[in-house]
Amino acid sequence: MFIPLPPVAPSPAGFPVPALQHPNNHLRKLGAPYNPELPISVALGLISLQRGWKPGSKTWKRNWNACMNDEYDRLIGYRVANLATWQELCVKVGINDSFTSINQCKKALVRVHVNLVDLLDCWDADHTPTRFKSKKALATYTETHSKFFGRHIAKQDKVLRVLLRKIL
Repeated sequence: MFIPLPPVAPSPAGFPVPALQHPNNHLRKLGAPYNPELPISVALGLISLQRGWKPGSKTWKRNWNACMNDEYDRLIGYRVANLATWQELCVKVGINDSFTSINQCKKALVRVHVNLVDLLDCWDADHTPTRFKSKKALATYTETHSKFFGRHIAKQDKVLRVLLRKIL
């Protein structure tokens, strides 16, 4: 099934305005137009529908993991040794305490159950991802919505390892 992407809006002078380049490297390579209002998972979902990738297939999983990894690197991964990054992460998941060390941030984040894909989806938005009361509730949500973040990627990263939960 082919779903057309939105047309390029004409400029006031009548010439087409080029689509903004997607800030996510993987989506840019796939030719995805950038719409800042679309969460990253939805943008990839539209591309996968256009290309006929069956959810759960090898091609879909490979592209999903590459997209999520690129998004994480773009937003967080390149500055993991920075206290400000850890403080920002705490705020993004709804912890508004003023921590003075990375260790304090880690201790606070260990008690938080949040879906990593949702975290990336709403990083630039004005809302926080859903915080679950238990690991079981997080697992149910993650399975139901197929919002998995590659465990092999998350285990290698200092920030993601703190938020990673073994749910399966």
